[in-house]
Amino acid sequence: MDVFVTGGTGGIGSAVVRKLVSGGATVIGLARSEGSAARLRQLGANAYPGDLRNPDSWVSRAAACDAVIHTGATFSEDMGRVDRQSMLALKQAARHRQQPLKVVYTGGIWLFPATGNTTKITEKTPFAPLPAFRFMTETIRTLSHGTDLNLAVVHPALACSRDSGPIADMTRALKAGQPFETRATAETLWPLVEIEDLAALYAVALKHARFRLSLIASSISGISVGHLAAHISARHGHPLDVVTIGPPEGADPDTDWSAGYALSQSVDTAHAQRVTGWQPEQSTVEDLIVSLSR
Repeated sequence: MDVFVTGGTGGIGSAVVRKLVSGGATVIGLARSEGSAARLRQLGANAYPGDLRNPDSWVSRAAACDAVIHTGATFSEDMGRVDRQSMLALKQAARHRQQPLKVVYTGGIWLFPATGNTTKITEKTPFAPLPAFRFMTETIRTLSHGTDLNLAVVHPALACSRDSGPIADMTRALKAGQPFETRATAETLWPLVEIEDLAALYAVALKHARFRLSLIASSISGISVGHLAAHISARHGHPLDVVTIGPPEGADPDTDWSAGYALSQSVDTAHAQRVTGWQPEQSTVEDLIVSLSR
């Protein structure tokens, strides 16, 4: 299988590339610069020059592959427009294929509402996105319409690796002897997933035959920020204080990408496992922290 990946040098994308390459897939990564191309080659992928902002430079090549995994994003003011235009161009490029193009699109847990302790988010929960991510719901609707694409949407929980995500951020603060500053409170619930487990779900979603598939990628349904800090404190033998901060002064809700940390969410982790057979290795907070501390 040959798979075209956008965002293949990012946190999620690089884990996905590693997983696909290790599984024997031929991976072609979109590379905006020679540095990105070199990084993709280090991961075992081929590099294809192009830019998300100029979809005409790459969508024909992507549509000629067996599948496309979209993890790329600009994280600038044009992020929504670039995402919609690039996915619409990909959909149009796939119109003349004999078989529908398999596309795995990256949504996110912050497309869903806050729940607290009372209910759990499922794949059937209606979207209620933060303003900064509203564009994703529009893109998903566009990709879902028609029969040109065989679409799977993966909604990652807060992804955790040794270098990024809540656990890494908390650990850095602790080791620096500083409090952990966050938009959340100690009572806020965060659903979590380890980055390699997340990549494994992308890989199984890629092979799934269902024509329309929505998967919440979470192995830990929701842990309070206070309890997570306590677990990290116990692991390292030093206390970690959690300090709640507000949004940056003058923050525009349409570009306030960190606002999601204030959402208290608990999710149903069973659907993705039941539908795809996905088995995350790090399914408890203790396992997750130990794995990322090695």
